Amino acid sequence: MIYLRISVNRTSEHASIEQQRADCAALAARLGHLHPIEFVDEAVSAYQDRARPAYQRLLHHLEHSTTATVIVWHLDRLYRKPHELEQLLALLDTRPIRVESVQGRSFDLSRHEGRLFARQLVASANYESAHKGARVARAQQHRARRGLLHGGSHYGDLADGTLHPAQGRVLRRIVDDFLTGLSVSAIARELTDARILSPTGKNQWNVATLVSILGSNRLHHRNGDHNGAWERLITPDESALIRAIQLAPQRDATRSSRALLSAMARCGGRLVCAVNRHGRRLYRCRANPGSCGAVSSGQDRLDRTVLDDLESVVHDQSEVSAPLPCPSTLLSELETATKQRDNLAIRYATSALPRADYLRLREHRTSVIADYTTDLAKHLRARVRAAYPDGLHSSNATSISRMRTIVDAHVQSLVVRRGSPASSSLASIELQFRS
Repeated sequence: MIYLRISVNRTSEHASIEQQRADCAALAARLGHLHPIEFVDEAVSAYQDRARPAYQRLLHHLEHSTTATVIVWHLDRLYRKPHELEQLLALLDTRPIRVESVQGRSFDLSRHEGRLFARQLVASANYESAHKGARVARAQQHRARRGLLHGGSHYGDLADGTLHPAQGRVLRRIVDDFLTGLSVSAIARELTDARILSPTGKNQWNVATLVSILGSNRLHHRNGDHNGAWERLITPDESALIRAIQLAPQRDATRSSRALLSAMARCGGRLVCAVNRHGRRLYRCRANPGSCGAVSSGQDRLDRTVLDDLESVVHDQSEVSAPLPCPSTLLSELETATKQRDNLAIRYATSALPRADYLRLREHRTSVIADYTTDLAKHLRARVRAAYPDGLHSSNATSISRMRTIVDAHVQSLVVRRGSPASSSLASIELQFRS
């Protein structure tokens, strides 16, 4: 039997594991084992308290074997903690098992001398690992106090704290997309489609990775209560806006949709995209409170009507705009209102606040949050207009998600009045643009 283990899942480690496999197979052949069973644990440390599934399967296999030989590249691949060695030695009390290694000496663990040497080796390895861990932890604490990057590798940054040329551009793209209204799911899809490798080296980006990046202290240049000493990627205003977006209720423009105007066009309620029995794509309202239940329009027709009007508005828009609220103040007020709302819920849940008082106070806090969310939306729409100066004709307006943010940045309201559902004709479209 051959047991192989790598501590971290990296390309270089995969290369070394293949070399270890070849060396172990060669040793097995010299010992007369032509078809050894292989057990492999990937990205698992033997020193840290992590489960090693393949190692447990190896022990289970040994328990049901009358005799066996275990081949490893080095004994520290098999065990680095005393209790793991004792677990293996317990099996040897009832059956002969030999451990052979490519590097270092081999021990006959059925003999007292072999067990003595093995125990001495594992005690030394355990001390070395603990001592190295203490040195690394001490060095990381020292770096943290100085405001330097610490805690292992950091996607987007080099070891000296400067931005990685390629990964830094990916982080900048993520920030810009997020601040122009793209949802994290849309950003993940676009990065995956662009075949950009994720921080784990995979071709697939996921929402959890992006949420972690956007909320990380490293991105926001925070080191405890102090600013970090590494190169800054985003400005303090951008940091405040990102954190405010994560607090504020989700906006319509960030809804995932394959239709340009879905949920933004209204008849009183929201119009959604649907397909009729002839396979034609339509916008229509559902029979919900506030909806008329009768509006239906061809998707292509309504999209073209709105896009034609939008094109003229983008080119005629004035450069003058109203002053925007300070991002840091906006974030502070949102945090305060959100915390107060959450505290009200806790007091009500613990019967410390009557229901009538809770509803009244919650309504006020919700209104405050809505006001600051409106101010936040003004910031984001200004960034959309700057990112897409030619509107939908901008070179980077390449997806439905991006096009929806552009429409949202320019269109105040889009109301579709009832027409003839049978012919999909529209009685009228009331389109109001933002100033």
